[in-house]
Amino acid sequence: MQSSPVQSRWLGPAALAIFALSGLSGLIYQSIWSQYLGLYLGHAAYAQSLVLAIFMGGMAAGAWWASRRSLGWTNLLRAYSYVELVIGLAAVLFHPIYQAATGFAYDVAFPAMPGAWAVQAFKWFSGALLILPQSILLGMTFPLMSNGLMRRLDIGDGAILSGLYFTNSIGAAVGALVATFVLLPTVGLPGAMRFGGLVNVLVALFAFLISRQGAPASSTPASAGARSGERQRLLLAAAFVTGATSFVYEIGWVRMLSMALGTTVHAFELMLTAFIGGLAFGGLWIRRRIDGYAEPVRAGGHVQVLMGLAALVSLWLYMHSFDWVGWFLRALSPTDAGYSVYNAVSATVAILIMAPTAFFAGMTLPLFTLSLLRSGGGEASVGRIYAANTLGAIVGVIAAVHVLVPMLGLKLAMIAAAVGDLALGVVLLQRAGGISHMKVPAVVSTVATLATIAFVHFDTAVMTAGVFRTGVVSIDRERGEKVVYYRDGKTASIGVIGFDTTRSIETNGKPDASIELAQDKQPRLDEYTMSLAAILPLALHEGPAREVANIGFGSGLTTHTLLGDARVASVDSVEIERAMYEGAREFRPAVERAYTDPRARIHIEDARTFFASHQARYDVIVSEPSNPWVSGVASLFSAEFYRFIPRHLKPGGLFVQWVQAYEINDELVATIGNTLTQSFRDYRVFQANEGDLIFVARADGDIGDFDPTVLEEPALHDQLKRLAITTADDLRFREVGDRRSLAPLFGALSRRTNSDFYPILSLEAPRSRFRKERATTLSLFSTADLPVIEMIAGIPAADATPTKSVPRGAALARAKDIANAIRGRDAGDGASASGLAMLHAIGACGDVSPTAAGTALMEFGAATIPYLSAEALRGVWIDPAWQRCDHAAPAIGDLLGVLAALSARDAAGAGARALETLSRHGEELSNETKDYLVRAAMLSALAEGHPEKVSEIAEGPGASIPPRHATLMQYVYLRAIAEAAQHTGREPAAAQASR
Repeated sequence: MQSSPVQSRWLGPAALAIFALSGLSGLIYQSIWSQYLGLYLGHAAYAQSLVLAIFMGGMAAGAWWASRRSLGWTNLLRAYSYVELVIGLAAVLFHPIYQAATGFAYDVAFPAMPGAWAVQAFKWFSGALLILPQSILLGMTFPLMSNGLMRRLDIGDGAILSGLYFTNSIGAAVGALVATFVLLPTVGLPGAMRFGGLVNVLVALFAFLISRQGAPASSTPASAGARSGERQRLLLAAAFVTGATSFVYEIGWVRMLSMALGTTVHAFELMLTAFIGGLAFGGLWIRRRIDGYAEPVRAGGHVQVLMGLAALVSLWLYMHSFDWVGWFLRALSPTDAGYSVYNAVSATVAILIMAPTAFFAGMTLPLFTLSLLRSGGGEASVGRIYAANTLGAIVGVIAAVHVLVPMLGLKLAMIAAAVGDLALGVVLLQRAGGISHMKVPAVVSTVATLATIAFVHFDTAVMTAGVFRTGVVSIDRERGEKVVYYRDGKTASIGVIGFDTTRSIETNGKPDASIELAQDKQPRLDEYTMSLAAILPLALHEGPAREVANIGFGSGLTTHTLLGDARVASVDSVEIERAMYEGAREFRPAVERAYTDPRARIHIEDARTFFASHQARYDVIVSEPSNPWVSGVASLFSAEFYRFIPRHLKPGGLFVQWVQAYEINDELVATIGNTLTQSFRDYRVFQANEGDLIFVARADGDIGDFDPTVLEEPALHDQLKRLAITTADDLRFREVGDRRSLAPLFGALSRRTNSDFYPILSLEAPRSRFRKERATTLSLFSTADLPVIEMIAGIPAADATPTKSVPRGAALARAKDIANAIRGRDAGDGASASGLAMLHAIGACGDVSPTAAGTALMEFGAATIPYLSAEALRGVWIDPAWQRCDHAAPAIGDLLGVLAALSARDAAGAGARALETLSRHGEELSNETKDYLVRAAMLSALAEGHPEKVSEIAEGPGASIPPRHATLMQYVYLRAIAEAAQHTGREPAAAQASR
């Protein structure tokens, strides 16, 4: 005989704790699934919408099935424990299943598909299947746990429902934070899934233990009746509507706040936590009140109206969030501590915007469930309401991402959802209490809606300013800046900012490309990057490049430049967001060929899916993603992506990777370099401008020398002349190294690689962005005081056109100026008068101390030798015309010999003279001069092919010299090159060339 429900002092709290852990693991899954499917679907926004839809749809199916099947089960808590156990085991197996499924899709399924529509259908269907079984099981947990407790406890059904809703939601909020801020950095995606699985196994064990205590009561049968049936249909419809509107809000808020807080994985999880936390505390607030409501439907009507009004209020508050973020960014220091505070500020802003509405949303499910129970719905009410609510969530997700936001924009999409809540609330009040109860709420709702439409203005000048990067709240309208294009696309909000004849395209407030449209004005730095991303592979490819693909449309200038080569047969531009392609029209006519040339083809698609499904192979693939701190972008810098790309290159094909050197640090850039090194046999790295690097990589061989034919193309003449890129030397001049010379440096800076499943970049780059860090090491080597690039990488000093677009350009101009001044041809603006006077005194064998002379000689040598060829240095350090006597001071004579040997690129002579000078005259020279000589000797040993001598020099003559911060990285680099050469037996390119 079954017992009736009883009071229990410990069963309820134990169950609540168990369900909190279940919520924690559930949101770990949702967060991690979003990242897994983001890799598969190609964009975080698509992944989030699919995960939400399938997550909610599966839960709806599970809740519905459990509500029908569990009526005949006696011990629901035991059934609950079995479900949790299966969920945990599925999580442990998820990673290998994902790898097998996606590998099959890319290698077998996509190539066999008859068209793009079939690829999309298969991709979304298979992506859904990856998480649908677990989602169904997760949906069963709430009905099983709640009905299991209602059978055993006599504390009020409403209290049980709202208590479980609170604990599960608060656990979920914690789970979202734990997943991103703890698990991903430490154990990656696979480890996070396994951790969630372990939690579920523990939950299953604890649930099994409590299921053995006491005897459960029998299930509550449903009652029939026309009025009861009508009430039940109303409540199910209400649950559906509130589920739909809640998720329109969530997606809308995430899109809106991304422009204020930044599109990072950290910001997204903080927003998700704010939303779920609001739901949780709504459930907590109503827990002690719900069983006292005589008419829960009426209470639900009031809550729905308040929910809609709170959503409208969030729109009034939204524009102020930019001011709040801007104020804090200006006040916070760019440090790790400051970033922690910024995350707290981001969470606070998200709570202020999202939590009030979510608070009321958290009350709706317990209220509607209790109402359905009281109307005779029986125990199945829990599952039916839960299923209707989650089905509504599916509709809300799909409608928001694919219909409301693209068609109406963010503001009207949010208002439409609020109107749905307000209308639902009014209907519920009318059904529960008659017309008199709905008049005031209806009037208030109407006025609030009309006022929001009329007076809430989403200022695109603020939304496109990128306050989260600079602290500047708005573009400078007084200066003349204006928004010339704005659209809320499916995956991002795109804006184009105009100032005079300059245009800049922004993604969620982050600038991605800038062009000066007036040809008689100085080009923007971005123009060098986008043009060189096209010119470099065309000039380095063995023979004409015919088929080219470009990942990331941006402004369209790269595509336009590629099409300037008449030998190119086609350019496939792959862009995930159509609004980007449409917005870039504002750059015409500077990008005209990207839109009108018949060889140009645009594909609105994820890059991996495009290449896998089209099965085309290319001579050149250019990848121009946004910064790695942008959520979803880091997967285009991953080991998996770099292994994938070579399969779609023809023999001898080249892959081009744009790497931003700003808002990132040297260690993370080195991580990218390490990752690229694993999959490509050779690469060469160029400075496009002071903040952008371009890697040109080849997987099946070494990259040869430049073919300047592309520079002679008539269609490119004016564009390249404006950029001061007219000869092969202008391209060679920007090179900073190759795989052989830079891989050891990357290895010295970082031992890590970036993986899809261990996403170092997406987790650490946001902090680097906040700290305003820059990766400067490669730039330092391009302006080193010794000819490091030439003597290690074999890149000769180029007679290039000096340009200020890169630091080496200004240094080259100064070097030419100083060389002329030393020869006595002109005064030389780049040379100090006192320094020239010292050289004249040295040349005349005046009374000059070796210490002062050494300092002057090293200063002028460092400013000229790395940038000028041996021929250009003749008369300066080689056969110096200004030297009018055989120098009486041996130390000065030896120093001049070192500079002459370095100028002639005589590694053996430079190394021997440098060590001899240190040995004979060390006490007469300054530490700075000795430091220069030690590094010159180390560099010469490497260039001569004797890497074993590098450590001997550093630990011998170099040991007594105090380290200098300005040159410390050269020591690291030279020793890393030496260690790599000794380990692999491969000498630097310059040493090989000298043989």
